[in-house]
Amino acid sequence: MFWLITIFLKITYQQTLFYSAFTDTTLTNIDNWSFIAADALNVIQQCGPYSIIGGFNKFALGQAATKFLLLPPHYQMTISLTLFIIDTWDVNEYFQIYVDENLEYNQAYSYSQGQIYICGQTGNDRKDSIFDIQFSFPHTGTTSFIELTSTLDQIPFDESWGFRNFRLFLFLCPSGCLICSESNSKAECQTWIIIGSFYTAIEYNSFSTDGWTILNGDLNKQQCSQIPSICGYGACGKDTKLIYTSISLPFHSQMKIKFKYLKIDSWESRDYALLQVNQNIKWKRSLSGLNQYLYGVCGTSSNDIFINVELTFPHYLTSTTIIISNTLDQSSNDESFGVRDIEIFVQNSMCGDTIVQEYEECDDGNLYPFDGCFNCVYSCVEGCSLCNKGICLGCYSGWIYQKFASTCQRVSLNIQSQNIPIAQNEPICFDYIEGCQECFQGSCIKCQNGFILKLESNSCIPNCGDFLKTLTEDCDGYNCVQRRFECPGFCNECHFGICQVCQQDYILQNNQCIQEQRVSICQPQCEICIQSVCYKCQQGQDLVVGQCQEICGNNSEAIYSLEECECNPYCIDCKFGNCYQCRETYDLIRNTCVSKCGDLIVQDDEECDDGNEIEFDGCYNCQFSCSQNCQSCQQGVCLDSCQLGYYLFNNICSSICGDLIIVGEEQCEDNNNENNDGCYQCKFTCPLNCNDCLNGECLICNTGFLLFDNTCTNICGDGVLSNLEECDDGNQNDGDGCSKNCLIEINWICHLDSECTYVQYPIIISEYLMQKNENQYVKITFSQPVLQQSNLNYLQTIKPSIIDLNETLFNITILEVQPALFQQTSNVEYVFQIELLQNLDYNPILEIKLTEQLYNNDQAPLRYMIHYIQIKQPNFITQQQAIIANAFQQINEVSVKSLCLLTILLMLLGNALSFWGIIDALQEQSYLKYINVLYPQTLIIYFQSSQILSVQPALDTMTLYQNEGKLLKFPYLQSYQKFEFYQVNADIAEGLRAEILIFATLFAVYVSTFVGVRVLSKLELQQFLQKWPKIIRFIQKIKRQVNMKQKEAKNSSLINTLRACTWDLIFMALLELKASHDFKSPRSFVCILIAISILITTIILLLRQVSGLQSWKRLNFNQFWHQKRDIFQVTKKFLILYILVFYQNEQELQTLILTLINAFYLIYIIQFKQLDLDNLEYVKSVTMESSLTIFTASTFVNWNIISNYLLYSQKIYISWIQMSILVSVLIIFIVIELYNIYKIVKEKIFQKKRNKILKEIVDPKKTQIQVTIVDQNQGVKNFQIKHNLNRTIFSRSKYQSKVYPKKF
Repeated sequence: MFWLITIFLKITYQQTLFYSAFTDTTLTNIDNWSFIAADALNVIQQCGPYSIIGGFNKFALGQAATKFLLLPPHYQMTISLTLFIIDTWDVNEYFQIYVDENLEYNQAYSYSQGQIYICGQTGNDRKDSIFDIQFSFPHTGTTSFIELTSTLDQIPFDESWGFRNFRLFLFLCPSGCLICSESNSKAECQTWIIIGSFYTAIEYNSFSTDGWTILNGDLNKQQCSQIPSICGYGACGKDTKLIYTSISLPFHSQMKIKFKYLKIDSWESRDYALLQVNQNIKWKRSLSGLNQYLYGVCGTSSNDIFINVELTFPHYLTSTTIIISNTLDQSSNDESFGVRDIEIFVQNSMCGDTIVQEYEECDDGNLYPFDGCFNCVYSCVEGCSLCNKGICLGCYSGWIYQKFASTCQRVSLNIQSQNIPIAQNEPICFDYIEGCQECFQGSCIKCQNGFILKLESNSCIPNCGDFLKTLTEDCDGYNCVQRRFECPGFCNECHFGICQVCQQDYILQNNQCIQEQRVSICQPQCEICIQSVCYKCQQGQDLVVGQCQEICGNNSEAIYSLEECECNPYCIDCKFGNCYQCRETYDLIRNTCVSKCGDLIVQDDEECDDGNEIEFDGCYNCQFSCSQNCQSCQQGVCLDSCQLGYYLFNNICSSICGDLIIVGEEQCEDNNNENNDGCYQCKFTCPLNCNDCLNGECLICNTGFLLFDNTCTNICGDGVLSNLEECDDGNQNDGDGCSKNCLIEINWICHLDSECTYVQYPIIISEYLMQKNENQYVKITFSQPVLQQSNLNYLQTIKPSIIDLNETLFNITILEVQPALFQQTSNVEYVFQIELLQNLDYNPILEIKLTEQLYNNDQAPLRYMIHYIQIKQPNFITQQQAIIANAFQQINEVSVKSLCLLTILLMLLGNALSFWGIIDALQEQSYLKYINVLYPQTLIIYFQSSQILSVQPALDTMTLYQNEGKLLKFPYLQSYQKFEFYQVNADIAEGLRAEILIFATLFAVYVSTFVGVRVLSKLELQQFLQKWPKIIRFIQKIKRQVNMKQKEAKNSSLINTLRACTWDLIFMALLELKASHDFKSPRSFVCILIAISILITTIILLLRQVSGLQSWKRLNFNQFWHQKRDIFQVTKKFLILYILVFYQNEQELQTLILTLINAFYLIYIIQFKQLDLDNLEYVKSVTMESSLTIFTASTFVNWNIISNYLLYSQKIYISWIQMSILVSVLIIFIVIELYNIYKIVKEKIFQKKRNKILKEIVDPKKTQIQVTIVDQNQGVKNFQIKHNLNRTIFSRSKYQSKVYPKKF
């Protein structure tokens, strides 16, 4: 416990709160934070009782908050804040905090962690939560770039985040330390001293570019995301070098270099950043693989990143050269870099670090005396009287020298005087006298062996040459000169006169160096031979693997075809490629024959020879030479027709400005077209803002400017507005509209009188609209009405592009909704239609660049001219996939048409049940396209065939309705989500057109049949037809059939038609209620009333079905559920349509509920098999419901949360399976209906044959006949046929209509 308390107190003491922000109860300012893709003036909002930064509808996709701080020396950092998670965060979405290049915090959050509503939206999966975050990490950088962001992939309206109570704690270095680590003590870190600090200011105005030399780069300071740096985007890149040289470093043992490196734009893996110290590479790193989170902060096309670099390495030299370079191979507009916060430290030499520095004699790592090295200076061991570099060579009296260890050992001395008595109480010697053996009253009277007594000096002098070594002698004997050891001959290293290492070619024997007798085995042709290895051969020999080989044969021919074996043809005597004698007219120079220039004889290697060495006279050094600056020289003759500086144009000699030759009327030449650099078009001009000048040199500047180095520099803060200043309010204060650099600040407008007014700048607002087929749609508007000040087609000034995607792989069309007008504000709006021509495994980013500025009414410009928005992955398929999808679509279309024809034929044959059942099934299948998931393009193509069941194309082709029918022309009511994708008009009146047409058609058919029966009845009684009985019988037969159909229509056809239209009626009613309305118009109330009426009618029909529930007591369980099948069908339709309309924003829940509805209805059909349905109808029902269940269940692969885990090609494979299932259902239906038609036709044929047989066997004389008929279905039956021969066939009779069972 004691240790825990100690550690806690230590941490608490070391951790210091350095910076805090957004901790007030009510936030009023942003404390100079920067925000990416967010309006800095609109980031503070109230979230419940809390005032936060960001929050609902503020921070989400692609948005971040950043802060750049200058820090004191430290070694660790702690960050804490309060995080607000708002609305529908998914489980795989993270909140992240980057510090420089490192992702220090990466935590997943989900709406499921939320408890209550705070400030987001209400509804399912919309929960908010608050978290207190704190984390620590090592950090030693001079500055720190902090970014708070997230991986959200939806707009802020759907999911967002915010924060407050931001605090930054530092673990500071000990006092007096400029750099440290956690383990350093104060004494250790103070050994590091700084020798250079460059580019550490965080204010652009105070940022200095002095100190380093920049080669092949821009010397001016740059700014990246309001952070100043040396170099930067477009300024430094390929072949750029930053060089720093120091020649007066203090004595040191190590060097430490710290700097912040900014990687900008599209570095490849082969591109490296390098740092060299004295031509040795100390740092080499490829930066393309780092987590590059700063999207387009400095560059334009790729992500950027700040990198903290800290290098520590041994270094002892007092001068150093540091070079920062790279291996970039593209232009600086494509890949570049920046640098700031460069600090160079060296570690002072420290005694005891075991490293011998230049001013130290030794360093044994301790402070013990008498061990040979004390305080980094050689010292003698204890008892040693003479030592050399810590090695003892002699001992004091009372000590014995240990030669093997070079130490002294103390001994006890029993001094006994033999000749001179010494008092017991008197010391031997008052003071120590070296070499003295006996003293009397402080004077030496006897010396030790090897010493001579000198009475006058009271000392003992060593006797050199007596072969007795004394303390002051290194030696006395052999190899000893002047009492000092001397190495014997040919010895390189010896100790105490004893040789240890001999010179080359000598060996050590008996401590003497004796020359070694060696026999060289090198060839005679070897010129340098060392230890029998040849290192250089004689001339004419080639060294090959330590052996000399002759390369040339005789004087003119070579064994090998080598140039060194040949001489030029002017040589008379040639050996091994070297000439030793030349022809008469050639000189021998370095074994080569050279013609004699100046002998007036033109040799083969000479162009001319004029016998002199005069330059520019036509021949010089035996080569043709014309006069200086001659443009056209031919064989020493200048063909120029103009003088130097003039050029022939149209037979006229004229000067050219820019050739750096001042001739004629030219006053100056600077080879550029700059108007204000002192020389323009070869005439002297005054520099910019210069009032008076002479020969291009400025003498007096305009008011408000200072003359410096022939340049007039403006004076910011003098109240005089110059053309280099945007404003000048007479001070250098920030925050008043005009900054200390005389630049207009954001959201301020300054006039010519330097009065500044606060005006909020307009910003670009983007919105992702939808993805339709292969196209995506993005809308941009502006936060305020804006205008353009140039009379241009503003559409042409908008430059959209997809980041990191070649221009050939996308098409972007700009749709002009409300254009930017000239000098007239309007709510400008543009829509971008984006088509991507290849599949991508990531969500691409659309860059919208405006090349022409827009202004609001107060002439405030756009704050940002470039805007970014992330779009969705493309819905792209290949041509082959499109062909297959179209084939499925055509098969489906043919199948639907075939089914419709077959069902119509079945209805005419009397089987109406199949007709209504198939129409109902096809309608349900057509509504699958409205499930709000992004289907692959293959399924979208397939669902186009669902328009076959619609009567809308028929209405659109009726020009009478489309152009003249005012009653059938309705306004367009905006839909949403998938309905907007298919451009469904939410106005219920538009949808009722088709239903009105259907019911009107049915009514017209019914009325026409009624009129037809009346006509046939009158026709039957006409006298002229009495002569043709067969015609009358045919009319009677038609009447019977028409009467039968009328009764069927009156009883069931109307209900069946209404039931078939239930899909569209309920859908239109629900869509009308869900859509947005303009309640200022009475038409909206009428449409809503119609929608409610349709739903009430549906409910009434359901209640009519429910009203018979009391009969359950008289029925068994299966019979009861069988009879109530209608109520389940209508309930199923209502639930499916309700989920489709009201759950468009909840794709996961929508899909799951639809799957459950289809699954439960499938179970119902299987469990309670309909007793009145034959096996084929049962198979049709089970097949259709099974296909719908499988399709809706497999739709989960198109969820947004699943899209990140499945490739688009995998979704296409699944779509093939889904389409195959839907098409196979239709094919099964066709087969079954063909079989039904076959059965009905067969029955009709059999019935006709039976009637014919009966007619043939009837005897007209009998009134009753017994007939035996073999029936196919009922076996053998006996029929009693009564025949009244006297009955006339012309009498009218009534026929009982056949009663058909109720159809479902």
